[in-house]
Amino acid sequence: MATMKLSLMAFGWALSGTLVVLFVLCALAALVFPEWQLAHGWLSLFSAAPTGSIRNLVDGIVFSVIFGWITAAVLVTIYNRLIEK
Repeated sequence: MATMKLSLMAFGWALSGTLVVLFVLCALAALVFPEWQLAHGWLSLFSAAPTGSIRNLVDGIVFSVIFGWITAAVLVTIYNRLIEK
Protein backbone atom coordinates (compact mmCIF):
# COMPACT_ATOMS: atom_id res chain seq x y z
CA MET A 1 0.00 0.00 0.00
CA ALA A 2 1.54 3.28 -1.12
CA THR A 3 1.12 6.34 1.06
CA MET A 4 1.51 9.83 -0.27
CA LYS A 5 2.89 12.78 1.63
CA LEU A 6 0.73 15.84 2.04
CA SER A 7 1.80 19.03 0.32
CA LEU A 8 2.09 21.91 2.76
CA MET A 9 1.28 24.48 0.06
CA ALA A 10 -1.82 22.68 -1.18
CA PHE A 11 -3.07 21.86 2.30
CA GLY A 12 -2.34 25.36 3.62
CA TRP A 13 -4.26 27.07 0.83
CA ALA A 14 -7.12 24.56 1.02
CA LEU A 15 -7.54 24.89 4.78
CA SER A 16 -7.17 28.68 4.79
CA GLY A 17 -9.65 29.01 1.94
CA THR A 18 -12.11 26.73 3.69
CA LEU A 19 -11.90 28.71 6.93
CA VAL A 20 -12.41 32.00 5.07
CA VAL A 21 -15.48 30.65 3.25
CA LEU A 22 -16.94 29.29 6.51
CA PHE A 23 -16.30 32.58 8.30
CA VAL A 24 -17.95 34.62 5.54
CA LEU A 25 -20.96 32.27 5.47
CA CYS A 26 -21.32 32.56 9.25
CA ALA A 27 -21.00 36.34 9.05
CA LEU A 28 -23.76 36.42 6.42
CA ALA A 29 -25.97 34.16 8.54
CA ALA A 30 -25.43 36.45 11.55
CA LEU A 31 -26.41 39.49 9.44
CA VAL A 32 -29.49 37.88 7.91
CA PHE A 33 -30.70 36.28 11.16
CA PRO A 34 -29.21 38.39 14.01
CA GLU A 35 -31.71 37.20 16.60
CA TRP A 36 -30.95 33.50 16.07
CA GLN A 37 -27.35 33.59 17.37
CA LEU A 38 -26.47 31.06 14.66
CA ALA A 39 -22.82 31.81 14.17
CA HIS A 40 -21.84 34.25 16.88
CA GLY A 41 -19.63 31.71 18.64
CA TRP A 42 -17.66 31.01 15.46
CA LEU A 43 -17.35 34.72 14.68
CA SER A 44 -16.07 35.51 18.15
CA LEU A 45 -13.29 32.92 17.80
CA PHE A 46 -11.60 35.12 15.21
CA SER A 47 -12.43 38.65 16.36
CA ALA A 48 -13.46 40.60 19.44
CA ALA A 49 -15.12 43.26 17.27
CA PRO A 50 -18.92 43.51 17.28
CA THR A 51 -20.71 41.00 15.06
CA GLY A 52 -21.71 42.57 11.76
CA SER A 53 -18.97 45.18 11.75
CA ILE A 54 -16.41 45.59 8.97
CA ARG A 55 -13.66 45.12 11.56
CA ASN A 56 -15.12 41.73 12.50
CA LEU A 57 -15.18 40.67 8.85
CA VAL A 58 -11.60 41.81 8.15
CA ASP A 59 -10.26 40.29 11.39
CA GLY A 60 -12.08 37.06 10.67
CA ILE A 61 -10.68 36.73 7.17
CA VAL A 62 -7.13 37.59 8.22
CA PHE A 63 -7.11 35.27 11.22
CA SER A 64 -8.78 32.46 9.25
CA VAL A 65 -5.84 32.57 6.85
CA ILE A 66 -3.28 32.75 9.66
CA PHE A 67 -4.84 29.94 11.70
CA GLY A 68 -5.33 27.87 8.55
CA TRP A 69 -1.62 28.05 7.75
CA ILE A 70 -0.55 27.35 11.34
CA THR A 71 -2.86 24.33 11.50
CA ALA A 72 -1.69 23.11 8.08
CA ALA A 73 1.97 23.39 9.05
CA VAL A 74 1.45 21.39 12.24
CA LEU A 75 -0.85 18.78 10.67
CA VAL A 76 1.24 18.23 7.53
CA THR A 77 4.45 17.92 9.53
CA ILE A 78 2.99 15.37 11.93
CA TYR A 79 1.20 13.40 9.22
CA ASN A 80 4.22 13.23 6.93
CA ARG A 81 6.45 12.06 9.80
CA LEU A 82 3.96 9.41 10.86
CA ILE A 83 3.66 7.86 7.41
CA GLU A 84 7.46 7.55 7.15
CA LYS A 85 7.53 4.94 9.92
